Amino acid sequence: MPRKPPPRSSPSEPVRGIPKKLQIRVFRPIGTRKPGFSFSRRSAMRNQNQLLIRLAALVVLTLVAGTLGYHLIEDGWSLFDGFYMTLITLTTIGYSEVHPLSPAGRVFTTVLIVIGLGAAAAVVGQFARIMIEDNLSAKWRNRRMVKQISRMKNHVIICGFGRIGNAISRELGGMGIPCVIIDRDDSRSEGSRTQNLPTVMGNATSDETLIEAGIKRASILVAALSNDSDNLFVALAARDLNRDLTVIARGEDKGIETRMLRAGVDRVVYPAQLGGGQIARLVGDELGHVEEESRSRRLADVMGYDLQIFRNFRQAKITVQEILATTEALEIAAVIDSEGRHHTRPAADHEVKSGETAVLLVETVSTPHLEAGDIREAVSMGIPGVDEEHVAMLEMVNRIRGAGPSREGSKRVAQLLSELQEYTLKHFHHEEQLMLSVDYPGTEHHMEQHRFLAGEFDRISGDIPNLDPVDLAGILETWISTHIEEVDRLYAEHLNKIEV
Repeated sequence: MPRKPPPRSSPSEPVRGIPKKLQIRVFRPIGTRKPGFSFSRRSAMRNQNQLLIRLAALVVLTLVAGTLGYHLIEDGWSLFDGFYMTLITLTTIGYSEVHPLSPAGRVFTTVLIVIGLGAAAAVVGQFARIMIEDNLSAKWRNRRMVKQISRMKNHVIICGFGRIGNAISRELGGMGIPCVIIDRDDSRSEGSRTQNLPTVMGNATSDETLIEAGIKRASILVAALSNDSDNLFVALAARDLNRDLTVIARGEDKGIETRMLRAGVDRVVYPAQLGGGQIARLVGDELGHVEEESRSRRLADVMGYDLQIFRNFRQAKITVQEILATTEALEIAAVIDSEGRHHTRPAADHEVKSGETAVLLVETVSTPHLEAGDIREAVSMGIPGVDEEHVAMLEMVNRIRGAGPSREGSKRVAQLLSELQEYTLKHFHHEEQLMLSVDYPGTEHHMEQHRFLAGEFDRISGDIPNLDPVDLAGILETWISTHIEEVDRLYAEHLNKIEV
């Protein structure tokens, strides 16, 4: 049987052998219908261009044939005489003959006029047709794009389609997040349109341009212009048009950051600093020169604030207000439900179900993890064997936190998580045997909690490529601490009452 060719990977999918974080997705998978520039249109344009080339080649061939024909038919005619006679015949200029024509020369001239003028007329007509169709097609695409933007809600507006804006749009496209591009440069605007991105050409600081991009229905605006002052004016204009908008601005000079924040910017990101810091950490990590403190430093850290992941490991629901009360978070930025939907800025009574995730906004100074000397005190229940196992589990979590973001670090995280999972299952078995030996009345409920959390380990293992070691350690630390405080202490109190 003939071998089937390997399936073509879509540029929007990860490429084998290249780390996912370093890949930039450019287009959607082949076959995805995009507005404004379909595959049938590409095929039609290609056919038209090929026809134009063939007709032009026919005109050139006619000139060559005419030149050689006159040179061979008429006595004493040079090649230039033949070329000149052919040219004035095809262009119908009407000059007199170069030399008197013989009867054979007149017959040849008649045939040349019929063929040559037909070819020239076809070339001119095809060229005019392409120009007219391109103009109409451009107007049609622009009108369709305006309608597309008018129907968009909760989208992202990217001001500036340079290297930073281009990279942002590609990543957002890979996530399925709709975005609109604003750029005043012709070539960059055309570049975004060729990627089938809704584009508004104009000045991003203009109210008319922002309104055309749907600023009043947008959820986020990214000011990615190369000049800090321009980004400042964009933020002012955007905030004036939409008070609920989240504004993220690109920054180059930290001295202007305070003014940006006063102008309504929610977050200022410094690409050069972030990129340089990340490269330095990767190089240092590969060489083994990165300290633990720098390993856990977060790219999301902006002006003393950070984002942390909170996952509800309880079997019961918990409200946003209860999460804020039990953590040191300043605000819940978003809740990601079991179906992957994002609920930004949820209300205080919004319920986070079992297994769902919340994104917490915290102060970096208020996000310490349990150090080795604090672990024993935090998990002490007065049961020597169990206390030692709890300490060992949290120490494993701290080792995961320090694994680092490199490729080798990811392998190390997977290995440590596997070891923690195996150790935790043994710990569960030990606890269950202890509870059964004293006829603890809540044994069945406790065992249900163990089975639930054992399943959560499998879910977390599948998320390792998408989790930073610090986030993963935070999830595990929250889970262990919550389980000890709310579940284990119940049977510990029972054991202490019967003095086991």
